[in-house]
Amino acid sequence: MTPLKLTIQAFGPFAGKEEIDFTKLGHAPLFLINGPTGSGKSSILDAICFALYGETTGSERTGDQMRCDHAAPDLISEVSFEFSLGNKQYRIERAPDQMMPKKRGEGLTKKSHTTTLFQLDTGQEILIANKPTPVGKAVVDIIGLDVKQFRQVMVLPQGKFRELLIANSKEREVIFGQLFQTHIYAAIEKALFEKAAHIRRAKDEFDNQIKGALDVASVESEERLNAERDALIPQIALADEQLCLAKQAFDSAQSQHKSAIELVNRFAKRDALLQEKHQHVAKQSEIDRLVLCRKQAQQADALQLPYTQQAQAALKLAQVQADAQHIEQQLSGAQQRLSQATINAEQASQSAQVLPELTEKLFKLNEVTKRLVERDKQQANLHRAEGLTADLQSQFEHNAARAKSLEQQAQSQQTAFQQAKEQSAMLGLKEAELDQVSKQLHTHQELIKTQQAAIQFRSILTTKQAELDSAKQRTEQAKTQADTLEYYWHSSQAAQLAKTLRQGEHCPVCGSLDHPQLATFTEQEVTKDQVDDARRVQQQCSSQQEQASATVQHAQLDVAKVEQAVSGWQAQLPAAPLTVDQLQLSASELTQQIHALRAINLEQLAHVLQQTEQQSEQLQGTQRLLEKQLDEAKQQSATIRGTLNSLLQDIAPDEQNRDSVVAETQRIEQQRIQIQNDDQLAKQQRELASTQHVTLQAQWQSLDQQLSQALTDESNAQNEWTRALTSSPFVDEESYLQAKLSPNDIEAIEHSINQHSERTSSLNGALSTLEQDLDGLSLPNIDELAQRSELAAAAYQKDLDAKGQLQSVLDNFNKVAARLSDLYQQNSALEKEYQVIGTLSDIANGRTGAKVSLHRFVLGVLLDDVLIQASQRLRVMSKGRYELRRREDRAKGNAGSGLDLMVEDGYSGKLRDVTTLSGGESFMAALALALGVSDVVQSYSGGIRLDTLFIDEGFGSLDPESLDLAIQTLIDLQQGGRTIGLISHVSELKEQMSLRVDVIAQRNSSHIRLQGVSA
Repeated sequence: MTPLKLTIQAFGPFAGKEEIDFTKLGHAPLFLINGPTGSGKSSILDAICFALYGETTGSERTGDQMRCDHAAPDLISEVSFEFSLGNKQYRIERAPDQMMPKKRGEGLTKKSHTTTLFQLDTGQEILIANKPTPVGKAVVDIIGLDVKQFRQVMVLPQGKFRELLIANSKEREVIFGQLFQTHIYAAIEKALFEKAAHIRRAKDEFDNQIKGALDVASVESEERLNAERDALIPQIALADEQLCLAKQAFDSAQSQHKSAIELVNRFAKRDALLQEKHQHVAKQSEIDRLVLCRKQAQQADALQLPYTQQAQAALKLAQVQADAQHIEQQLSGAQQRLSQATINAEQASQSAQVLPELTEKLFKLNEVTKRLVERDKQQANLHRAEGLTADLQSQFEHNAARAKSLEQQAQSQQTAFQQAKEQSAMLGLKEAELDQVSKQLHTHQELIKTQQAAIQFRSILTTKQAELDSAKQRTEQAKTQADTLEYYWHSSQAAQLAKTLRQGEHCPVCGSLDHPQLATFTEQEVTKDQVDDARRVQQQCSSQQEQASATVQHAQLDVAKVEQAVSGWQAQLPAAPLTVDQLQLSASELTQQIHALRAINLEQLAHVLQQTEQQSEQLQGTQRLLEKQLDEAKQQSATIRGTLNSLLQDIAPDEQNRDSVVAETQRIEQQRIQIQNDDQLAKQQRELASTQHVTLQAQWQSLDQQLSQALTDESNAQNEWTRALTSSPFVDEESYLQAKLSPNDIEAIEHSINQHSERTSSLNGALSTLEQDLDGLSLPNIDELAQRSELAAAAYQKDLDAKGQLQSVLDNFNKVAARLSDLYQQNSALEKEYQVIGTLSDIANGRTGAKVSLHRFVLGVLLDDVLIQASQRLRVMSKGRYELRRREDRAKGNAGSGLDLMVEDGYSGKLRDVTTLSGGESFMAALALALGVSDVVQSYSGGIRLDTLFIDEGFGSLDPESLDLAIQTLIDLQQGGRTIGLISHVSELKEQMSLRVDVIAQRNSSHIRLQGVSA
């Protein structure tokens, strides 16, 4: 990851908007972030870390605590960070939770945490995520590091630079696994472990599966299963023989029963046919009647033609007579309509004689209408012109009043500007006065704190003095007790020696042969152990006395220091100091006055004054233009009035009403159109009546001819029908009509006759056949045969069930035997598979040999590569004394070891823990380790690019020579294409590094300025 641009707003000590364009520092720069303590150097790293992860570099402060107290209330605290990774560029924007002024009303409202991540592609912004959680996941996916790993690898924040160095083996495993993307080895370990566990579980289930299979067969062992199978085979063969015999008996009984049923059915069928034949013979009389009807209908068909012709001729005659009567009535009405239409046409022609007069009137009225339309148009123009004149007059008067107001406003602003200049001159004095009051207030507050501390230290001194007195007393008592016991012990030793003395023997003490007065035992007998215990108690009390004495001396020294501090603070106060309340009140008043003075913006006041003067000049120009436009509008109104007077000449007063003229024109036009329409309609109606009269006369003549022909045809047809009826077997026309049938009726009669004849033949044939078949046969005993069949069926089913039960048991035994064979094959395959998978799982998961897992082994190799690179730099920075080593021996009781670090001291030739390094040595070791990690990650190209390194402080712990060596190491690294940013206030670094990001601290805000960059 390479930083491109950082924008900070209302964040940390930066009250406004600050921007760092890292691209101006050049490619892979080595630069210094410099500034006094508290100016905001570390806040730059906090801003980068907060933009990416929503957390600061130290995690001591949350995002909502990073808002600048001096920022404008409506200015949003936010950070924007642009960075590149490979050939891709990204921008992330993040704003923490913060309280902002309400847009409506008073008070504050909470603005929640927001963040957005974009990918920048050829000037386009592609949205990746726009909520905190998705953005956080996307950042980890893009950079490859979470926030903790980012702090340990790419940013060495203040007070955190030793974290990667002293991290334990498990923490370093997580970091290196993420950096080198070695999770595949952990996945291999897990996959092998789960596979081996699955095989073990399958093998453990083998015995249960064997027992379950035998339980299915209800046997205790495989031997019992095989014995049961062998015993069933002859039983099933015998059952098959019995079943075959029962099947033959069942088939014979079933065949006899079936034949008997068929014979009974044939007897029943014969009886049914006899009954049906009797009923059929009873229908013969109806069939004879139908035969007669069919014959009469056939005779009637011969008279169908003359009858039909006679009926049609009569019908046609009646129709022609009706049509002739109807036409005669229509012809009479047409004659009357023709007469009336002729009269109407003559009347309409007389009315049309007034049309020329009406046309002349319409022409005159149209001319008047045109002049009235022009009059109305000119009146509208006059109204607009007068309205424009009034508007211009109003604007002119309004601008005049406004010009006067602007002149007064300019004078007022000029006065305010002069007063503001005088007040601004007082700002420096007020700030100096506030600074003096603040110092006195600070001195008062420190004096109060110091006095309170003095009271506490005096109380501690009193307590410690009492403890010292008590310790002295206990020491004196212990000494007295020890001396007494030692005296008693010595006395008892003399008495003991006296017990062994013999007269004439030398005394081992004085050598005398005479022992005139032997020592005797005292009342109390004391052992050497009691004396030693008493001396130890005395020594402990003496040690406690010495500790209490040292504590009292230390407390006395603290009291003296704090009393000296009290005197120092008192000396800084004036002779007659104000109280704290008075100072706070004075500071508050001065602060308000200073805020008021700082709020004065002379440039803005001058700008407002200049704007007012410019507005006044512009208004004067507008007034001159309005005056010209007003004169032109008045001239236009006079011209329009002259045009109106000329239009109204020669128009009578009663014709000057446009609506009346238009109404009269419409009335005359409607009258003219009505007369023309009436004349034209009357002529059309006369012509139509004449045409209808001629047409009806022609139709009447044609019908008269048709009527004569119809009378002749009807008479001939009637004569022909009479002759045909006389020569037929029918007495009259009514008997003919009764005998006549439709074709469907005749067809139905013939169908009934044929069906009856066919059924008669069928019944006779069936009865003859049955009589021949049943000749000499009698009805069987069907119940006896049915009972015999049921008994045979029951016997067969019983043998079938017995054989089925035996076969079912045998099939079950065979299935269990097959299942057992499959289980043994599966178990054998599992054992072979576990020999491979189980061994690989044990090796990969560190259960053999050195107890190192595959993942840790790979990381150990990678860590060795890192330590080689880190040790090269550490040897240079430590002048050949230190090198980093990996602890290869397995820590007792720690199955997760293997990645712990040791340092080899070249002076002593021994390995020791990295936590034993001093502050400066730890900084050099941590720096070397971070650089080594960066080198190896880049060389392995594990998907994570460590193109940037930020180091916050730590240089102050180095001596000048070590500092030079560390800087030279960073320069060598920077020349290899890395971006390195150092944060420090060490003056030697500022002198050595011209490329800087200076953080300038001011009273209410800090500002950022780039140094050493080209313009």
